[in-house]
Amino acid sequence: MSKVSEKLASLNLTAWNIAIMILWLGWGMIMAGSESFKKGFQGMNNVLIRDWIFSSETGSPVLKIWFIGLCILMIILGINLIFCTWEKIFKIIRIKFNGPKFFMLVVHAVFGFVALGHLGGLMLGYKYNNIKLGEGQKYSFEDGYEIKVAKVVYTNDHKALKKSTRYITKDDFDYRKNFAQILLRKDGRDISRDSIFILNPMRYKDMQVTLRGFLESSESDGIKENAVATPWITINISRNPALKAYLIIYPVMIAGIFIHLILTWRSSAKNKYIMGTQVP
Repeated sequence: MSKVSEKLASLNLTAWNIAIMILWLGWGMIMAGSESFKKGFQGMNNVLIRDWIFSSETGSPVLKIWFIGLCILMIILGINLIFCTWEKIFKIIRIKFNGPKFFMLVVHAVFGFVALGHLGGLMLGYKYNNIKLGEGQKYSFEDGYEIKVAKVVYTNDHKALKKSTRYITKDDFDYRKNFAQILLRKDGRDISRDSIFILNPMRYKDMQVTLRGFLESSESDGIKENAVATPWITINISRNPALKAYLIIYPVMIAGIFIHLILTWRSSAKNKYIMGTQVP
């Protein structure tokens, strides 16, 4: 009876956890669809989570309470997943340790480091989003750094700049031909120069400058008839001390998953072949 009661208690606790999770996520969906919390969510995306939580100027207290609660729920689920998964892994290893099981162990460990890399991107360094700059303009930020837009190259029809991103087709915009030349400076000295494309950011040590898109110049109203103003660009600037380690570990995880799939697929195919020869 004690084992039965323990199982029932465990199921009851699991049901309560699922119910709380559904209600909490539902609350977040309601806030996401509300205009009252729209700026709060935008502020969450534009700065580091660390700065967003502790700043009194970004986000409402209600939204921050919801997000902190969500993080606590995710931590509880993560701890439960880690202990349950590793317990099963070690049980499997104790029975019989082979190549596929070794790679399963490696993939789980590397996945944990990838998760920590994501956490580092949210909590460490800094992040500045939606910076709008025109050719020749500058943006100064932490530690004496400064970004200058040396040149903007836009080859497509400027009418595409007026379209919503969801309606832009590959004929409207060629991401391989449109770019901006960026100059990175520190304390008045030029330290790096590079061209950034939509899918090719500029990296300097653990800093990254990402081109998000192009937009109409704010000076277009003052130009002569039939003349076209050079578009502005929208960029993100971020610094993550764990970026290099993350860029190394992430491909390792993908490679580990691929190797594990090959090994398990071969093992499964071999077992089917053996079973097929034994059973008429």
